[in-house]
Amino acid sequence: MAELNVFKTVTHSVQNSLTSVYTAPANYTGIVLSTQVTNVSDSTHTLTFTYQDSASGAATEILSQFSIPGRDALGATSGKLVVTTGGILKMSSSGTDKLKAVVGILESLNG
Repeated sequence: MAELNVFKTVTHSVQNSLTSVYTAPANYTGIVLSTQVTNVSDSTHTLTFTYQDSASGAATEILSQFSIPGRDALGATSGKLVVTTGGILKMSSSGTDKLKAVVGILESLNG
């Protein structure tokens, strides 16, 4: 029997092209509880953070080229973010491996 609620922590080293951070699995809705992004370099880098409702869906920017100063951090989500089954969160940065993300997610069984 599938679990009703599953807590997950996803870590991601942000690349300079849009890459998947999280995809809500079949039969579950992902509820993003928090998204922390840290700039581990001494220089300012930008973050683009998007949501797609499917692999072929259009991307909607949550943050677009948002500047994060060196050795600083950002709470990239304010409140909860619902990711429906098959929905995808993606991130990119102006520098490879300069931004590190930690995403707290509650996956809730549908229906």
